[in-house]
Amino acid sequence: MAIHGDYEHEIKVDDIVKRLRLIRDENKSPMYQIENFVPPYKNPLIFTQGNWVGGHGQFSTSRRYEDASREIYEKVFPDKYLEGQSIDTTQDGRVILGGYITTVLEDDDTALDSAPVKFLWFPAVSKWLCATSGKIYIYDGSKWGAATTTVAGVTDLCVFGAYVFAACGAATAYKYSADGDTWTTVTTLEDLYAEHFLVAPSPTGTADVLWKSAGNAVKNNTSALLDGGVEWSASNYIGDTSADITSLFLVNDTLMIGKTDGLWWLDSDGGIHPLRPDLLKNISTENFKYIVAWASGTYFSEIGGMGEITSQDNYAPVGPLEEVGNIGKRGSIVGLASDKDFLYVAVDEGTNTHVYKGKEIWREGLGLRWEWCPWLFLGTYTCATMSTCQHSTTDRRLWFGYTTGTTYGTGYAVLSENPTADTNARFAASGFLRMSYDYGTDAHWYKLWQSAVLEVKGGDTGETVSVSYRKDTDTSSTTCIGVSSTNGIYETNFSEPFACKRVHFQLDLASDTNTATPEVSYFQAKGVERPEVVRIHEMVYFLGDEPSNNVATLRNFFREARTSTNLIRFADLRYGQKTGGIGGKDFVYCVMEPGFPQEIEIAHSGEGNYPELGMKVRLRELNYS
Repeated sequence: MAIHGDYEHEIKVDDIVKRLRLIRDENKSPMYQIENFVPPYKNPLIFTQGNWVGGHGQFSTSRRYEDASREIYEKVFPDKYLEGQSIDTTQDGRVILGGYITTVLEDDDTALDSAPVKFLWFPAVSKWLCATSGKIYIYDGSKWGAATTTVAGVTDLCVFGAYVFAACGAATAYKYSADGDTWTTVTTLEDLYAEHFLVAPSPTGTADVLWKSAGNAVKNNTSALLDGGVEWSASNYIGDTSADITSLFLVNDTLMIGKTDGLWWLDSDGGIHPLRPDLLKNISTENFKYIVAWASGTYFSEIGGMGEITSQDNYAPVGPLEEVGNIGKRGSIVGLASDKDFLYVAVDEGTNTHVYKGKEIWREGLGLRWEWCPWLFLGTYTCATMSTCQHSTTDRRLWFGYTTGTTYGTGYAVLSENPTADTNARFAASGFLRMSYDYGTDAHWYKLWQSAVLEVKGGDTGETVSVSYRKDTDTSSTTCIGVSSTNGIYETNFSEPFACKRVHFQLDLASDTNTATPEVSYFQAKGVERPEVVRIHEMVYFLGDEPSNNVATLRNFFREARTSTNLIRFADLRYGQKTGGIGGKDFVYCVMEPGFPQEIEIAHSGEGNYPELGMKVRLRELNYS
């Protein structure tokens, strides 16, 4: 007999409480059972990644979608990761350290006079030039030397014919030089001022000419543009005078004019055609400040990001921080450059500046996509210009100008198609890669992580790999596998197992020489997952002739339990429980399973035993694990 007499269970639906008796089977056992269902889960729990070529920008390895009563997850891209710093993931199937930055100052090892604004290769004398706000410098192969003529206020450099031209703004006459060292100021032409230069086809398309802009006016000239030369053409005025031109560039031999408030193209008859009226509501000096051509497109900076133009009226937003999910990054473009393999984008993300290396490529099963790698870490350096240069057939570099406090300088990183097979390649001292968050089968379930398998090449005393993690809401990393120089495939237990609901793992690479890097080609973390068990109570209650427990009363009671919007309280009186107590201790919350309650007859063997009328009920317990 139960503690509460003949009754075994107590159920409360809304404000109605019923005490109920269980029907006994042939063995005099109550017709009541509890079923525990374990949903599908990862056994064992593993997180595996053996390729990172997809680039950064994937917050989670899973995409959330609904399945009946709970959220479950499915894999997204196995070759992408969350974020990184000073790493190179453009090599298929491995991650290595990013590029090493070599600092270049003046020939007396002092800083440059002011911030660099432009780099240019001058083929007539095979010289690499750098213009700052106060001087023009010439690179001697190891240091910068100031040009004999001091040229201040340079806004642009451009080679046309045998001369290099320096634009010096709307109020200072432009200059030209045959050797990059001695410069002549133009004084005899009617129009002496230029802010931007571009070599492009003439309006008739018969020859390349030099175009220039100042304010919102564009002109061209077919002569050598020296003192005593032919005057500039009549002005083509682009847009409103209140918005200045920020760049001149070509798209499929069409002259494009970028301004702070939009984009225009100029036809051969002098017609002006606006292309980006949306920028009238997004005016910024960032719009078209940086321009670079790569593959079949032209890439430009704009407010809050960058874009791509593949024809004069075909535009799309692109960039290392475009369509990267919820990784908490945004920034301004502070430099664009390219070579035949990659597009390089310098992004000021607020506290730090990164240079991303990326390309658009077709991948089987994934289609055409952009892949971006955080290759160089400029840190707190303020970058304002960037360019690539081929100093020789084996020496290609990415150059950038920087400012740190009141110190001005330049730096470069060696460009290589296969860095680990190139003796000219140089590697950063350290870098890290944070893989995407893993939520397991269900975000709410706990996971216990205990070990990891790695495949490493190039490990040595100074070339090491370590592993750390961030779990749940952590904002800093915790080391779980210390510094190791082990090569090959090996498994290591974590220094301390840890439990969490979500986690991402971090690979930390380091090298004590810029000529070598460790390589990681495989990572697998191992653990166990604790699924949430579904608990079902199934029972058959006796229907008697008491007014409170007769057939009609109990049938209506359980039908109301099925349709009620409130949770059902269920207590087992045999264990001293009660519906008026504390949830989870004195009773459990439940919901009625679909298809119940059911009125049934229970037949008993033996002569003279009549079928017994019962009510079959299935309740799903909530918050049970």
